[in-house]
Amino acid sequence: MPDSSPELQRYLERALPELEEELAVYREQAAGARRGPGDALQDLVPALRQRVCAEWKWCDKRQDARFDDPVNIAALLVTLLAPDALRWQVPAALLAVILVKRGLDAFCECPPLGE
Repeated sequence: MPDSSPELQRYLERALPELEEELAVYREQAAGARRGPGDALQDLVPALRQRVCAEWKWCDKRQDARFDDPVNIAALLVTLLAPDALRWQVPAALLAVILVKRGLDAFCECPPLGE
């Protein structure tokens, strides 16, 4: 498991609405246009779903005991999302924590466990 960085820890301690506001600021700077918190993430959802849900196969991995801890999930997501985050000019840790706090099962539309 990757070590969690201080940046990741700081994001995990913050509320989801604050994180979404920060994402909006990064996206505004990158795009040069004013966006709301919801809009900033919506633009990234298709690529994030492709990377996390389709390529990484979260719905299959979620039963692994390593993923019982949100810090471990976020740390792995940071590594997974780093190339996209760099291109989008957004901290990978910010994206990872937003996804963890929103819930990866819901984000990836995973069936209930046991089905």
